[in-house]
Amino acid sequence: CFFNYVAVAAALLKEEFGLKRILIVDWDVHHGNGTQNMFYKDPTVLYISLHRHDQGNFYPGTGSMLEVGSGAGKGYNVNIPWPHDGIGDAEYMAAFDSIIMPIARAFNPQVVLVSAGFDAAAGDPLGGCTVSPHGYASMTNLLRGLAGGRVIVALEGGYNLRSISTSMEAVLRVLLGEAPTEPPKSKNLDSDDEDEDRTIKGVLSLSIQSTLRSVLATQAPYWPSLALFARPSSLASL
Repeated sequence: CFFNYVAVAAALLKEEFGLKRILIVDWDVHHGNGTQNMFYKDPTVLYISLHRHDQGNFYPGTGSMLEVGSGAGKGYNVNIPWPHDGIGDAEYMAAFDSIIMPIARAFNPQVVLVSAGFDAAAGDPLGGCTVSPHGYASMTNLLRGLAGGRVIVALEGGYNLRSISTSMEAVLRVLLGEAPTEPPKSKNLDSDDEDEDRTIKGVLSLSIQSTLRSVLATQAPYWPSLALFARPSSLASL
């Protein structure tokens, strides 16, 4: 990317329109290190990123949950770093329910900007994740409840044209007022992988529960609204 147009839009909204509370949600499978760097000390822009991290081994390697901002911007940078591939709707919705929406509601944004890369979509050859059009529609539907519905979705790409088009269509339908699409039906898979089987059924694997709990513990000092979900038993049933 030569121009980070979501970050440019946020800066413009601040400078030209005087907005004081801008939320950026970045669901591209890669961490948005440029956006993070631009607003790392800025409490007027809340940056939340869900991305593959793989303990720093997935490009660009940044986006640790410990990167929370600095100075006045501490707590206004939220990273949800997935520990491996295969992440899908259940994990993304758990992150939205337990972390993103409680923080976003407390922040009370005046506008929401979405960095909408669709390389975490099912079928993308690079992202290795399984988010469905229903998953993207559901996330969009939750975000529409913020900022009086002022949500701007900026397409940032992906590597499977069919995945991009079906996912973006589902998002656009929600922005136009339609209800989210029906969720995909679970497949009956013969697998000895207990974590995989739990995820397919919509219950979070132990590794994902651990990741979300760690993010909650990291962000809880800055966001009291996370207290309910920081309880040890709260994530297993999401």
